[in-house]
Amino acid sequence: MKPSTTTAVTTVKQQMKLREWAEQIEARRASGMTVQSWCAENGMNVKTYYYHLRKVREQCVESVPEIVSLTMPQQTGDIHIEKNGLQISLPADISKETLLALVQELC
Repeated sequence: MKPSTTTAVTTVKQQMKLREWAEQIEARRASGMTVQSWCAENGMNVKTYYYHLRKVREQCVESVPEIVSLTMPQQTGDIHIEKNGLQISLPADISKETLLALVQELC
């Protein structure tokens, strides 16, 4: 295998393991059991559980979209948003909720 193929395969394996652990963590939460009880029932070491919980959380933090600051014009005209070549013009009286929902969808 080429080095880039090996790296890609390794990355996919790591992502699969993280997904499997995320499912395990969700199963533990859904059970309502404490970590200690759930691990004992499932034959798992508590330290192993917490290690993988940390890895899953780290992955979640890495995958959070970057927060982009918006510059709002001072005049009372329309609101203009531009990012990566996409331009959006909105009326100045748009509701805060609608604007927030739009920004969340774009991120």
